Amino acid sequence: MGLWEAFKRRFRIRAEQDKLLIVDGEKIMIQKFTLFQRLLHVGIFSTFIWQIITGYPIKFYELEWAKPLIELLGGISGEMTIHRISGFIMFSDFLLTVVYMILILLANWDLAKKDFFGYFKIVPGPSDITFVHYIKYLLGFRKVPPDWDEYIWVDKFDFWAVGWGMLAIGITGWMLWLPEVFTGYLGLPPETIQIAYLMHSDEAVLALGWIALVHMYIVHYGPNKFPMDWIWLTGTASEVEWIEERPRSYRRIIKAVAENEPHLLEKYPFLKERYQFVLEVEKLPEEEMIKRMHEYAHHLLEKEVEGGKA
Repeated sequence: MGLWEAFKRRFRIRAEQDKLLIVDGEKIMIQKFTLFQRLLHVGIFSTFIWQIITGYPIKFYELEWAKPLIELLGGISGEMTIHRISGFIMFSDFLLTVVYMILILLANWDLAKKDFFGYFKIVPGPSDITFVHYIKYLLGFRKVPPDWDEYIWVDKFDFWAVGWGMLAIGITGWMLWLPEVFTGYLGLPPETIQIAYLMHSDEAVLALGWIALVHMYIVHYGPNKFPMDWIWLTGTASEVEWIEERPRSYRRIIKAVAENEPHLLEKYPFLKERYQFVLEVEKLPEEEMIKRMHEYAHHLLEKEVEGGKA
């Protein structure tokens, strides 16, 4: 196998059927994130927490609540050291993510030319018309949630907003860390350091506000998630969750399994039942189809609960 083929194989987009996992021969799970993707996410959010712990006391150093934290973390000097080290790791994680995305794009260029938005689902595209359907649902003009795909609007906003945030907060962080490089070697006027401070500080407030008020609420604090959606650790979601939250993706995965690995349908009768259900509901109008899928998810959940009691 040549180097190019080995590279393509390593960074190839996973086939839909490979996202379906059969646990103990009787239970379906859907794998959303690979191990490497989870590690990237852990790197970002763990360093982000340290950035908040060390950054906010510095920003509000004159307030009473900030002083014990500053003292606990070794004074201003110790706190700044932790802040810079965690910031360096966080920015490195961001750069690694960018390189990873470029490698994914190169290894799947043939697929990108064929159907870019179909294979690169994290990129905002035509399917995001579902966000309009979501607003209509919230306002009562639609009876059921949209036909969400693998990545819903908040997933995409989280992902791309982190990219923008990393550029804004990362570059300004470097400017504040090494002002002599930017004002000396690069010849920027001294005022840019003050502007960098304002951008760095305000972007940190914006990032914390979004994460605390939107990301945590939608991803982790839902009635069926609280206190946490463990997908960040396991990379997998239950079948019931996937049917309810990402019905379009669920149908596509089940059909891909049936078309590419038909022997699994013979081996696992419950998988064949899912496939027949998908074929049946896809003939219905969209809102009726989503309604039926929600009912089916509840039916599976009831069977699971009854099985647990038996």
